Amino acid sequence: MKRMFLAGLLAAALLPVTARAGVTLEGDTCRQVFDDPRAEHIDCRTGFRLDQATRGRLESNTFGLLSDLTCAADISAKRSEVIGLVRAGGDVALPQQEVRCRLVSGGDPVGVRFHLAPVVRIDRKTNKAVDARLGIRDLTGLPEPLATAVAEFLNGDPTLRKSLIQAANEILPNLPKR
Repeated sequence: MKRMFLAGLLAAALLPVTARAGVTLEGDTCRQVFDDPRAEHIDCRTGFRLDQATRGRLESNTFGLLSDLTCAADISAKRSEVIGLVRAGGDVALPQQEVRCRLVSGGDPVGVRFHLAPVVRIDRKTNKAVDARLGIRDLTGLPEPLATAVAEFLNGDPTLRKSLIQAANEILPNLPKR
C-alpha cells in the first residue's frame, strides 16, 4: 500500500495514521485515499481528540482555562508535488491547511480555527524523518493571550511532535521508488 506523504503528514500533524499516545482518531476519511496509489488529487477529512494525559497538559499549560480539544480538517494536495519535495530531502514544508477545533473552557465549547503548515526534516542519507514542527499559527476564536498559549502548547507538545515524526517514518518507505 502506498500512502500519500503530504496528506498523511497533515493528518498526522492533526492525528496519527494509527492511534498513538496523545490523540485519538475521529471522523477520518483519509486512510482510504492514502491507500490508493492512483489518487493524484488527495481530498479527504480527518480529525482528532486529545487523550486524557494530553488534556491534562493542556489544562495545566492554560492555567485551568481549557480542559479539552477536538479538531478536524479537510486535507487537499497533489500527490506528485509532495513526492517530489520528499525525494529532495531536507526540510519538507507542507502546504498550509485550515483546521477547525472545539475547545472546552469552563465546561463550555468554544469554536476556534488556525492554520497548520508542518515542516518535516528528512535526513537525506537515511531517508528518515528526524524532526518536525507543526507550524500552527493564526489562531482565531480565542482572546489573547489564550490564543497564543494554545498555539504554543500545540506547537511545543513533544507527544504531538513525536507522533508527526513517527507517522512520517511509517509513510516514507511506502512511497513509490524513483
